Amino acid sequence: MADSLQDQLRQLGLAKGRKAGARKTPPGKAKRREAGNRSASSQQGKKDRELSLNEAWALRAREEKRSAAQARARKQEEDRKRREINKAIRAIVKPNRLNRDDAEVARNFMFRGRIRKVYVTPDQHKALGEGSLGLVYLTGGYHVLAPEHIQAVVKIDPEHVIDLVGEEPEDAEFPVPDDLLW
Repeated sequence: MADSLQDQLRQLGLAKGRKAGARKTPPGKAKRREAGNRSASSQQGKKDRELSLNEAWALRAREEKRSAAQARARKQEEDRKRREINKAIRAIVKPNRLNRDDAEVARNFMFRGRIRKVYVTPDQHKALGEGSLGLVYLTGGYHVLAPEHIQAVVKIDPEHVIDLVGEEPEDAEFPVPDDLLW
């Protein structure tokens, strides 16, 4: 057991034998050179990775810019169409509206999930209830129009015409039997 571990490993052929004074380079320089080689190669690898990472970021930025430009163009197109529709409806509504400034009767109605109010004369209130007049929404205002003008607005955009009939859905969840008498 007098042999050192290194000697034992050499005998088994697991370690190479080296003489003590047989170094090719002075101590420390080889390590520095190897470390320098490793750092240079790792820096080259990092540069490659950075370039590819930079390229990936640039590609992502281009894609985001392109999608933002498409979204902007889509929104501008929708706005342009909406302005054209409003212009066409305004051309019908302005000369033909029947609203009066002296109207005092409030007519409530549902529009886009909320209860709205428009002031009309008593005759207009009765005609709105019968369906011989209609309401049109245009840029924040509600306008009373005759049926022929309502039909013209429906042809342009039916979303601007307010349904005053208010077709309520049947109570399908809890139907009342026909044989039930109150």
